Amino acid sequence: MRLTRTRLCSLLVALYCLFSIYAAYHVFFGRRRRAPGATSRGSRKAAAAAQAKERRGREQSALESEEWNPWEGDEKNEQQHRIKTSLHLLNKSTKEKIEHNVQIWGKAAIGLYLWEHIFEGSLEPTDVTAQWREGQTVVGRTHYSFITGPAVVPGYFSIDVDNVVLVLNGREKAKIFHATQWLLYAQNLMQTQKLQHLAVVLLGNEHCDNDWIIQFLKRHGGFVDLLFLTYDSPWINGADVLQWPLGVATWQPQETNESLKNYQDALLQSDLTLCPVGVNTECYRIYEACSFGSIPVVEDVMTTGHCGNTSRHHSAPLQLLKAMGAPFIFIKNWKELPAILEKEKTIILQEKIQRRKMLLQWYQHFKAELKWKFTNILESSFFMNNKG
Repeated sequence: MRLTRTRLCSLLVALYCLFSIYAAYHVFFGRRRRAPGATSRGSRKAAAAAQAKERRGREQSALESEEWNPWEGDEKNEQQHRIKTSLHLLNKSTKEKIEHNVQIWGKAAIGLYLWEHIFEGSLEPTDVTAQWREGQTVVGRTHYSFITGPAVVPGYFSIDVDNVVLVLNGREKAKIFHATQWLLYAQNLMQTQKLQHLAVVLLGNEHCDNDWIIQFLKRHGGFVDLLFLTYDSPWINGADVLQWPLGVATWQPQETNESLKNYQDALLQSDLTLCPVGVNTECYRIYEACSFGSIPVVEDVMTTGHCGNTSRHHSAPLQLLKAMGAPFIFIKNWKELPAILEKEKTIILQEKIQRRKMLLQWYQHFKAELKWKFTNILESSFFMNNKG
């Protein structure tokens, strides 16, 4: 009996060992024999489902998070738009023969807005403190070159073109003196037939006191074919005197990268940007707010001086922006602001995001329209007359 029990126990131990070996075999070797395609497909499906779930979670948390930046995609879209625009211009320039050459002498900061923001051109070197900076681009049938910097002074650089756009500052007496020196230099070039045509982009006086430049305009016996003038000047006629936007401010050297970033972050985080009138209704802040998708709340009143009279110009002030359908909030009195802020509280996040998108799209369209308008007017004034 004792022997039988011993044999039975030995048999059970042997069976247990065999079962353990069999189980271990299937665990370690059975998976390798499984169809690899099925395993891969199953893994991919599981991974895809996990990624989709994670993505939905991120999107949901993004909508609920106040720290989410909804304009990152717009910045990427705008960059892609610029690339597409550059490719379009490149393709167009290869199909259409470049017939004209125009050089822009940027002797006022407003020239950087014309070149870098409206023309979307680049400058070399990139260092803003460089003594000499230049760039090139093609718009339509016209090749533009741009030069700026302290080293660009009358009589100290070669004139390689017949047609020039001169960007000047006429805000105050000292600036007017330097602007006049540049115009006299250009006049001498015209008289010696080194130049054929000249247009001026002028940062005008904030009270629209620009009488000093009248003598240089062609219709007053001078040599300046076209004048692009900031602010709502009563001179603007749509023919040889045209309104030009003030644009963004040039960041002063005494400012720091940190202060610039703080200002830009404030615009990014603000749904509205308040733009009270100063010496003139138009201010740099309007365009800076547009650059970051913050809706300008503009005090829509005329300032003192000789700018557009509302009895003659019903859309004044800011005629150019209004004519282009600027999606701003215009107010006549700051007592209207509390009601505007109360309304803001009722606007949901998605609506604010859409409003920012619309403003950014409008501003991009605004600059593109100005670029083509500027080029078409130059080509018509400078070159059509030559053919006639």
